Amino acid sequence: MKEMNRREFLTLSGAAVVALSLAGCSGGPSAPPAPAAPTQKELDLLKALNQMLEDYWKDMGHPEKIRTLSYSQDASDFARHFVSPCVKADKAKVEMTPEQDAAFEKEMQERRKALQIKYGSEMSLREGVLGCRYVLGYPTLHDMELTIPYELSGPDFKDTFLKMLKAMDTETRDLGIYCPTVAGTDYIVIAPLSDRRHNK
Repeated sequence: MKEMNRREFLTLSGAAVVALSLAGCSGGPSAPPAPAAPTQKELDLLKALNQMLEDYWKDMGHPEKIRTLSYSQDASDFARHFVSPCVKADKAKVEMTPEQDAAFEKEMQERRKALQIKYGSEMSLREGVLGCRYVLGYPTLHDMELTIPYELSGPDFKDTFLKMLKAMDTETRDLGIYCPTVAGTDYIVIAPLSDRRHNK
């Protein structure tokens, strides 16, 4: 009888180990998914913007102002979440209900605040992103619209660059870049990020 109990104990113990290992693989808590790496479109856009920045300051006679902008994963994730209603709906323009807008506003304000704390200032990240007609803090406006089709040259691209330049300050060294395809069209979304931690 003792031998039988021992066998049963070993059998049940083995089954429990297998069950726990399977739970660890599928049902238990898992690490958050890795952030999306920049696509080739996004890297090409960053390169084109840096070239435009260099040409601009040379033409303006201020080569000392030339600086290389880098891709920021944090700011890119922020931009990706910011335009997610359009991407999920696969529409360049969506109208959220007041309830949807309130939930979205709360989530994005929390994300923005976390980045402001991380990068040292409330001015590190703006209330909106370039390429999307929506601004945090205006709850009466429920429309969101993507506004900049993807291209790397021409007058429209120059206009995009100038808007980006206006949104930057002397502390801006990083860009959040997201180039979604929505309803068959590629778009540009940019979130300039200023790291002010070294000023503290």
